[in-house]
Amino acid sequence: MMLQFIIVGIIVLSALILTTTRLIRFFKTPASKCHGCSGCALKEVTHGT
Repeated sequence: MMLQFIIVGIIVLSALILTTTRLIRFFKTPASKCHGCSGCALKEVTHGT
């Protein structure tokens, strides 16, 4: 019984960590459609330069 609580706790904790890191990345660069990649011409087209 205790092992089940530990396994569920690990799964829930890892899901919370993953969600938190993805939210932080999203709000850190909300306008970036490339998620930080600067290797293509999409950035030039979207910014109008």
